[in-house]
Amino acid sequence: MIKRVLVIHYSQTGQLSEIVDSFCSGLKGDSVQIDHLKIDAVPVFPYPWNRLAFFNTFPESVFAIPMPIKTSDIDESVDYNLIVLAYTIWYMAPSIPINSFLQSEQAKTLLNGKKVVTLIGARNMWVVAQERMKSLLKGLDAQLIGNVALVDRNPNLVSIVTIIRWMFYGKKNPFFGFPRAGILQRDIDSAEKFGQIVKGALVNGQTDSLNDQLLENGAVTIDPALLILEKRASKIFKFYGNFIQAKGEYDDPARLGRVSLLSYLIPIGAFTLSPITVIASYIISKVKRKEVEAEIERLKQCD
Repeated sequence: MIKRVLVIHYSQTGQLSEIVDSFCSGLKGDSVQIDHLKIDAVPVFPYPWNRLAFFNTFPESVFAIPMPIKTSDIDESVDYNLIVLAYTIWYMAPSIPINSFLQSEQAKTLLNGKKVVTLIGARNMWVVAQERMKSLLKGLDAQLIGNVALVDRNPNLVSIVTIIRWMFYGKKNPFFGFPRAGILQRDIDSAEKFGQIVKGALVNGQTDSLNDQLLENGAVTIDPALLILEKRASKIFKFYGNFIQAKGEYDDPARLGRVSLLSYLIPIGAFTLSPITVIASYIISKVKRKEVEAEIERLKQCD
């Protein structure tokens, strides 16, 4: 019997599309039919970004405020055996287009009662976003059965420099001793392996143990120090988000002054406070090792 799979994703820079293509090359086969639902923002977010446009999406990302989107044509009557939901991280949250889709009527139709595998392409902090994703999927009566998270392996401050250059200037190549921006090509290519694992579980009716199979093959790694740093930063982000929103909604020019201020505060904070916070987070992760390890094991699960 042919298994029907729907792959949903939004990719601004194209990196996530590469990951999806690699994953699907392992997933496809005579026993699996794959359909794609591509999401686009309305209006389209610029790439490369300009400074104000990039930081103006901050509150809508942090607070999951839906914005207009459009999707490619799809037959909503198909009873899919599996949904693959691929997404990137914006300000420690699923990207605005994905968040917006998950709050749409179309998502209620397509995901209701369906099994879901999430496929993440991120800089390095994605755990808070995935916890939000779990909540969104539960609200749609969808069942998360597996997760794959591919990340930039460079040190935190190094990846901040490379991703800023990539996002604002569209350049990913190595420069002045800095490495290429983004997820390593070998890691993108490795997504094929995870697609094969998903296909095997789907065809053989072993989806109940899929997440365990993925974890055994390295689909998810959570750095204890980064986890502590991420949880602290997410609280600060809510304060910043409220600070901007107090001056108006997304299209209100009255808030651009505060957006501009934020565009300087975040990089300054990253380069001055982040090293101290990273060291403190590392120490905490060692002092509370058992507690942190237990939390990491919980976060890796689909519940």
